[in-house]
Amino acid sequence: MKHFHSVVVILLNMFFCIALLWFFTQNAYLRPYAGSATKEILAGLLLLTSLYANYFVFYPMLYRKFPVLYWGIIVIISLILAGMEMAISCSRTIHGNISLTADGEPLSLFFKSLLFVFGRNLAFILVPFVIRNMQHLREEADTKVQFIYRQNRLLDVCDKNHTCHNIPIDDILYIKKNGNYVYVNTIDGAVYTRYCSLKYLEQLFGDEEFIRISSSLIVPYQYIESYDEKQVVMKKMPYSKEPLTFNLDSPKSKQVVTIIADHLQMIQTESSENELSDETNPMLDKKILSIPPQEKLDAVYAYIQSHPDSRSNEITSVIGYSQSTIERCLVELRKQGLVEYVGSKKTGGYRAVGN
Repeated sequence: MKHFHSVVVILLNMFFCIALLWFFTQNAYLRPYAGSATKEILAGLLLLTSLYANYFVFYPMLYRKFPVLYWGIIVIISLILAGMEMAISCSRTIHGNISLTADGEPLSLFFKSLLFVFGRNLAFILVPFVIRNMQHLREEADTKVQFIYRQNRLLDVCDKNHTCHNIPIDDILYIKKNGNYVYVNTIDGAVYTRYCSLKYLEQLFGDEEFIRISSSLIVPYQYIESYDEKQVVMKKMPYSKEPLTFNLDSPKSKQVVTIIADHLQMIQTESSENELSDETNPMLDKKILSIPPQEKLDAVYAYIQSHPDSRSNEITSVIGYSQSTIERCLVELRKQGLVEYVGSKKTGGYRAVGN
């Protein structure tokens, strides 16, 4: 399917190049007709080659490190392509001793057309440059936002005075969409705005802590008090007289209820496991008397380094050691100051100290 998509994109680009060249051939002052469909297609392929060369080679390899060299190469390539295209287009006319203008000035028209073709090629090459640069800047911004979220569990928002803030993820009560903005409501009654889509926030948060219960609403699992197939009731906040109630979208209400039920059940199970595996548990104290082998400590530590916010059951399923061995390793690593538990019991996990 991926290869089919690539082929379709290339064919569409070829069609666009040929259509663009056809438009320019309609006016002999811009560029005379090449004389055959084959030559027109060849000229179109030259333009298409420059587009892909810039998009996949020159821009990513040169622009960030050598911008002056990049612009020089783009100008030279545009000029060479313009000369090749004009050579293809004018060969039939010049060799046939047919005047390119009514005044019989073929050389003047050649350079005039060359200037137009050069400008067109330069502009055509710069279109993907602009698109690629905008995409690169957007990816950089998304990376910074994800870093802030994952490392500090903060979301950047703005208040009504357009002042930017980073609010804790755990303080979000619900997020509601309105037009091109989302309104982030916190447990203390404050309301912030953010210019993005709910889909973007879904991807940022993941599905471990938040759920989209309607087309315009996201809520965290930890503040859900009760639910049925018609509505979700949130926990009562100190600033409100009654708990908030949100209606579910009818077509997906059963699916949403099932997901909420499964997730809350999983949270309760994990909470019970954490209580049983707590360091103050007498059964665990007996196991702690024997320190795990160094290779097991190294394996658990290496996994936590490469997978921040890991939980004990996750480490057990991946590494293959028993749950009790993993718990002993975690306790020992915490004693040595190599790992720490970050976050709440329900949603937190282990991280290497200093990461």
